[in-house]
Amino acid sequence: MHPPAGAAQVTLDVSLRPVTRDNFEALMDLQLHPHQREFLASNSYSIAQASFYPNYHTRAIHAGEEVVGFMMFVVLDGDQDEAGEYSIWRFMVDCRRQGQGLGRRALQALLGEIRSDPVACKVWISYVPGNAVASNFYASFGFVETEIDDEGEMVALLDLAKQPAA
Repeated sequence: MHPPAGAAQVTLDVSLRPVTRDNFEALMDLQLHPHQREFLASNSYSIAQASFYPNYHTRAIHAGEEVVGFMMFVVLDGDQDEAGEYSIWRFMVDCRRQGQGLGRRALQALLGEIRSDPVACKVWISYVPGNAVASNFYASFGFVETEIDDEGEMVALLDLAKQPAA
């Protein structure tokens, strides 16, 4: 539930946890706003996808003990990419919990996890071109737009060597 207008908000700790049978059902209940649904694969599809590929990693976003979102990132294959490259493929916060700073804290946590890999050097993300909210959000972390990919999405890069941890 959202606090009434003007009420003080309680700041909950945001953490990333592995997807388990204990949080799976809550992850399935998360929702996006109708206008967001066409831009993101379902959490169930992403969890299934990650079960077949060892370099795909899923995380449940928790605010306190409540599941509020989902992330999936990929450690890119060294054969095609530079060692230490990551790509964030899924990132969603339940529509009922958007606008509360939870996504910002979740991305900070994920970038911290990635930075803990001593060879981590680059993080990629993509989104719909012209999505000013996404563009500004990722730019605030140091992501720089690089190109439109073959699927028509804007690709942005965070070069960890140029962006020290905050």
